[in-house]
Amino acid sequence: MKRINLLEQPVDMTELLTLIQEGPVVLLAPNGKEYLVAEADDFDQEVEQLRASTAFQAFLDERRAHRRPRRAITDVARDVEAELAAQSSLPPTAP
Repeated sequence: MKRINLLEQPVDMTELLTLIQEGPVVLLAPNGKEYLVAEADDFDQEVEQLRASTAFQAFLDERRAHRRPRRAITDVARDVEAELAAQSSLPPTAP
């Protein structure tokens, strides 16, 4: 996968189209964002290249690091049942 920093190596559309015929291209924009440009009907190959891309895997790892851990639905259901049972055993509150 070719990687182009647009601050260091600007490319025009004709050149970019030529490059993506050889495979997906990662463009690093001046604002620091990365964009993947690939041929539209090359999806399967793009998926395999992204799986093999250490940069893309690092990006996914960083996103996952900022997420809250997931809980199993059975754990959530057990907690809800316990909370409902606790509420039903409390005496009614006065208004």
